[in-house]
Parts: sequence; C-alpha cells; structure tokens
Amino acid sequence: MKYLKNNKQSFNLGFMFKTLFMVLIGIIIFSCDTDDTPSEENNPPGEITGYSNIKNTQWRDNIGQEFEVEGILVEENGIAKLLIDKNDYYIDGLINEINYIYIDKVSSLDNSLNFAEYFGKKVKIKGTCEENEDNTIQVSSQLIGDISLATIVISDLTNIQIINPNIIIQRPPIISICQIYPQICEFPVFQNNKTALLYSGGINSSYAYKRYWNDLKLMYTILRDKGYPENKIRVVYKNGVGEDNEIPVHYAANQTGLDEAFSYLNEYTNSATKFFLMMNNHGGGKDNFGRPSTGVFDADGDDNRGSISDNTDEQYFYYNSSTALTDDYLATKINELGFGSMIAVVKPCYSGGVIWDFRGPNRVIMTSGTEFQVTYSHTSGLYGEFTYHFFAAVTGQDPITGATVNADLNSDGQVSMYEAQKYILANDARPEQPQYEDDNDGVGTSSPSASGFGATTFL
Repeated sequence: MKYLKNNKQSFNLGFMFKTLFMVLIGIIIFSCDTDDTPSEENNPPGEITGYSNIKNTQWRDNIGQEFEVEGILVEENGIAKLLIDKNDYYIDGLINEINYIYIDKVSSLDNSLNFAEYFGKKVKIKGTCEENEDNTIQVSSQLIGDISLATIVISDLTNIQIINPNIIIQRPPIISICQIYPQICEFPVFQNNKTALLYSGGINSSYAYKRYWNDLKLMYTILRDKGYPENKIRVVYKNGVGEDNEIPVHYAANQTGLDEAFSYLNEYTNSATKFFLMMNNHGGGKDNFGRPSTGVFDADGDDNRGSISDNTDEQYFYYNSSTALTDDYLATKINELGFGSMIAVVKPCYSGGVIWDFRGPNRVIMTSGTEFQVTYSHTSGLYGEFTYHFFAAVTGQDPITGATVNADLNSDGQVSMYEAQKYILANDARPEQPQYEDDNDGVGTSSPSASGFGATTFL
C-alpha cells in the first residue's frame, strides 16, 4: 500500500490527524485517571467485594427491596451498568458478577434520564432490585448465570447523583476509517485467491463494546487493501447490523450465521487459498487461579494435554444466544475448509486455548494471551491492545496517531506474520502474553522463530 511505505508516499493526514491525536490524548489521560475503586485482580480468590450484598445466590429474595449503590456508570447500546473497577471496562472477558450491576429506570423517566450523560462518572444510585428485562441479557443469563439478571431500577430523577464529575472512563467513539484514512478505502481491483472471516459476537447488549466494531472495520479495510476480494470476505457481527455503513455485515453472530459464513466461504476455497480469520469478542475459560470463567466442560478430553489438565473448553460467545461457541466447534468449521494456508488472529480472553485446536500445517495462529489469561483493550478503548499493535505492524502506521511504524525487520518492504508478532511482543503494554504458533505442534510461544512458516507468510 502506498501510504504504508514512507512519509513521502503516505497520504497527507495534516490537521485531521493533529486534531484526532489531541482528542485521543485526552481520552488516554481520562482513562488513566486515578480513583479509589478496588481491582478484582488484587483480591484473593473468593474474597467478597462489590455488590455481593445484592448479587448472591439468593438475589431474588432482594427483588422489590431498595438499595443504594455507588460505582462508575457505563452504557452500551442503551444498557447501563455500574462498575467497581474501571479496568473491568477494558477486559475482553466477563466481569466478576459481584463487581458490576445493571442499572435501569422506570419508563416515566425515559425522556428525562439519559444514562449516556453519566458515562464514565462515579455516581450514587438509589433504587429497587428487579430482574433485568432486556432480551439479550435474559438469553445470555442461561450461559452466564441467573445472578447476572440482578438490576437496580431508578424510579425518581433525584435518585441518581454524581459523586465525582471527572470522567474516569472516556466513552470511545466509533472510528470513521474512510474519513480518517481516505486512501485505505481505495481498494485494488485485482482479485487474489484469498478468503476471510471476521467475527465478533458481544454476548449481549451490555457487553457488545464499540471497540469490537472499530477492530472489525479496520481489519476489513486492511484486507481489502491487501487484495482480499469483497465477495470473499464475510463479516459476522452481533445482531447482523453494523454500527455504521462503512463495511458490510453479512450474518448475525449466532450459530446459524457463523455456519452460513463458513459454508459461503467454502465455495471459494481450494488448496491454493489463503484463509484469514479474526475472532474479536469476549472469551471464557479458566483463569490462572484455576477458577472457571464461563468456559465449557471439555467432553472429549482434548484440553487435558501435557501439563494442562483443566477439563475446560474455551468459548467465544454468540450474540443473544444460550448456545456456547467453543474452540472445538470453531476448529471443526475451520478444518472443513479446504484452504492451503491460514492466518488466525484471535483477540478474546483465554485466546491461547485455540492454539491446540486450530493447529495444522501451513497455519499461523496469533493470540492476545495464553489459555489462562484475561486480555485487554488499548488504553484509549478504541481497539484491542493486541489488535492495535497488529494493525500498526501490518500497515506501517499507528492506527490512532498516524505515526510511522516499522515492523519490517529484514527490510524487504513487507511485514510477515512473524515480524508482526515480534512487533506486538515488543509493544504490548497490558498484563497479557501474546502467543504464536506456526509449526503445527499446537503449543503457543512468546518467542517465535525467524525460520518458521510465519516468516514467509503475509496478509
């Protein structure tokens, strides 16, 4: 791509980038604002914190009772919730149930109380405990648990008060890729033998973060620029409708939609096809303390191997569905495709768990963390941390500031997946360990080999 080679060849971002950069610096500063909220990561396993006086196994006994709660309010797709720890907003996994609680309002307040106006601020709320009525939250509770339905309902406008007017969590915007990077949307006309599937479920309305849409949009435009034909890329997202019209959404992120996407791509796949997969969503598995986090019982025993014996399949969630999406199922669908090579970029928490399942000859598997790690967004909240650095590596420029990035270690004018992973490992600033596999042994590593298959594999 012309704009990726050097400053002379790149298009002039000018004032637009300067303005965006200043805005995003503000986002980062706000998102790093200190507060006194505890972190679940610092709590020993089993310690009682947060909203445990409301959200416990007997929570339904609290229905109709009045409670006063405090926390940082965030809102996604019209669904509000309070967080104990600001860092939970940036994790691509499920929040500990006692560290968040949904907030709703009676219908008479619809025109006078807009939760979006309180986004990222610490508030005090008084209301009654009720069962959440949102359909997607109702359905996902069959996977997450009944306790996830506990909600505090506000009946009077005076029952919400701002404790701290500072914005602790800045709402990340949806990035307009084609407006900021107009030439990235001038796609080549040649048709390569490449196919791609981009997936993000989001679980339910409250977990479907806008950063997943940003990730999918930028990945789509990069693939188009790299010669992936429009008719050979399938986007599977949330309820089948995008947050804007910059890229198409072909299927809803449910089992039917995912199956149809694989079936469609199978018609365009042969032994010479390069297949690209991005999984971008929340993930469930078992953490470093051995605690399950909405993983699925490993019925076939493939997660008991070597030093690993956790009896847990990782899952990556459909949207508005009570059906689990496991690493085993994804591997089955992938292996039904008759491609010649594959690049898999897997972002969710516990993503390292797919490496064993996705293994195979001529495959590069890149994940945001190990099989037992939660993983994070970038501090700006605009992209995933792992995907942010992947985008920078393969495009040659920072996706936020537009600054030139050089991940081309051998200076051959192109960035291999090995070089991209080396760049990610050198720059990932979150408490996660990105993993890599390109030798068909099914074991992830943080030390990729310069002589492996990925060193000669490019988008």
